[in-house]
Amino acid sequence: MASLGKVAGIAALAVVAFAGLVGGKWYHTAALEKIDPQEGIYGMAGLEIWIDLNARMPAALRTWGCDTLRAREREVLGGQNSLPPYSCQPGFGEMADKTAYQSTVDANLAQAVAGLDAAKAEAVKACFEAKMAAAVTPEEVQAMNDFDQAVMSKVVLAISDSARTCKDEVAG
Repeated sequence: MASLGKVAGIAALAVVAFAGLVGGKWYHTAALEKIDPQEGIYGMAGLEIWIDLNARMPAALRTWGCDTLRAREREVLGGQNSLPPYSCQPGFGEMADKTAYQSTVDANLAQAVAGLDAAKAEAVKACFEAKMAAAVTPEEVQAMNDFDQAVMSKVVLAISDSARTCKDEVAG
């Protein structure tokens, strides 16, 4: 029977090897992989995997990877860049965490109050809150946030209908 120390050593070695494999692939794509002079970085075989790896890197490493890849592309394309990959786009990773319910409410209310003056926008929001309190229960809101398919449609429709109805009532 193997000793606990040997098992722990093998597990540690496996973790280090995996981290080396992932980090090596990320580094290779950012700093070494050939860039296609016709397609830029989007012609690279490893770009899709790199985007996923880069998205999970700490901000400083993600920035270095993006800057390195984009600088290499500028060299190959004669001073130009294609659109930045997803994990290199401005504002990536800066979005505030919101629940599914709050994201849906924010999107529908933004559309409902677009073009209205401040007083009417506040009236739409107040109307919306009242209608939503009558339309869905807190348990249904939580179920939507938990991605319970059985209630999501009901809550999304209530949000959409309430925002539309309130805009029509207030804006006339």
